[in-house]
Amino acid sequence: MLSLFILLFSGFALIRFAVSQWRAIWISAANQPLSDSLQLTAGIDAAAIAGEDFGRLMNLCDQLSPELKKSSPWLSEVSTYYSAISRVQQLSKTAIPGLANWAAREMQTCARYVAVVLDQNLAMNLDRRLATQAN
Repeated sequence: MLSLFILLFSGFALIRFAVSQWRAIWISAANQPLSDSLQLTAGIDAAAIAGEDFGRLMNLCDQLSPELKKSSPWLSEVSTYYSAISRVQQLSKTAIPGLANWAAREMQTCARYVAVVLDQNLAMNLDRRLATQAN
């Protein structure tokens, strides 16, 4: 019985560590600065990105870089996480305002991550086009 408890506790700790590591990776990416070209393309001020901009940024990803969802690390996972956190926010809006505020911050971080990934992809595409024109 004790060995089963240790196994379950270890499994829980491993899962918790994995989730924390995953969040740390994409949160650090979300804190990268955005270029002016993305701000002009998306029509969003970098300082004013909110959780509600997530859908618009994902649509912009589909329009400007359809391959981005497949090639970008963590984009589909962040999208799934955003959907789950969005449900948490909707359910806790009136009952637990503190949880709803936390969910809103998480949604904002998700939207910011999508903006950074899109910005980096657009910059790489522009570099490729300029390199091919130079040759």
